[in-house]
Amino acid sequence: MTAEAATPNSSQISDRAAPVVVRLSDGTQRDVSGLSVDQLVELQWQEERRFAQQILTACKCSTQRAEITSQGYDTITTLLRLRDQRSSEQFAMGHSPRYERLVLRLLAERHRRGIASPILFEIGFGSGLLLKRIQDQGYVVGGLEVSQGMYELARRRLGDQAQLHLGDLRSLGKGTRGKFHVVFWNDVFEHIAPDEILDYLRIIHELLAPGGVLVTITPNWHVRPSDITSKFMGPRSEAVGFHLKEYTLGEVAGLLRQAGFKRVATPLLVTRPEMIFCGSGLAGCKRLLEPCLEWLPFRLTRVLCTGLGLDCTVAQKGIAE
Repeated sequence: MTAEAATPNSSQISDRAAPVVVRLSDGTQRDVSGLSVDQLVELQWQEERRFAQQILTACKCSTQRAEITSQGYDTITTLLRLRDQRSSEQFAMGHSPRYERLVLRLLAERHRRGIASPILFEIGFGSGLLLKRIQDQGYVVGGLEVSQGMYELARRRLGDQAQLHLGDLRSLGKGTRGKFHVVFWNDVFEHIAPDEILDYLRIIHELLAPGGVLVTITPNWHVRPSDITSKFMGPRSEAVGFHLKEYTLGEVAGLLRQAGFKRVATPLLVTRPEMIFCGSGLAGCKRLLEPCLEWLPFRLTRVLCTGLGLDCTVAQKGIAE
């Protein structure tokens, strides 16, 4: 190795020296710039549990709950970004090329049905990676994020053309009702307080244009825990971090129908590159047989949940609405 290659440049030195301050669940501030990957994971485990309890015990729909949620996600996403920098990983927040192809296919279907410019709205867009990729294909995109830090990162990535919102979904103005043709959320459903999830689904139903679809990606309860809890507790333990409740496919489908969605489908099969859809994807049969997953070895349950698409639903709003 040459001396030039071995010597870090000034920007690298500056990045290492720059403080990264987060606000913890007890209201204190801490510089986490010097923490190792293991220390960041340990801090995330500690803070997610504390923030989660504060969210769950706060009153439903209260300003206090909204403020705790916003602060908690600012803190945890900062820790995640720093952890990924330490391990040289891209900060993708669960993005998958399969989801991107699914969203593009749904938008293209709406275009073929006569919608000149179908619009995607993503709830919990994180750094804006998916929105950017869809925007680059010529589609209009928008979304909502509760984390100020993530919102600012996505705004820089997407520019002013994207219709980005910061705050609570329930704070969106009436001008957004019936405006969007595809709504997508990935690993958000399980982060919402259980006493508020039906309210959110009803609002999403209102956001969609007639015939629009909601794509929900949420880890199936049978592969629990799927949040930071999995690093510290064994399989089939209940999540105690930011996954405030993890759901079965049957529970998700039931909530979607309560919210007014007329049709709830799953992928028929999921392969490494693609989600394969055919009709409802045997969603009814999957819900009926789903309890049997608890009898199987955990690794097999995980394979089946992924391969049969039990963590994905596509719910359609009625065309006549």
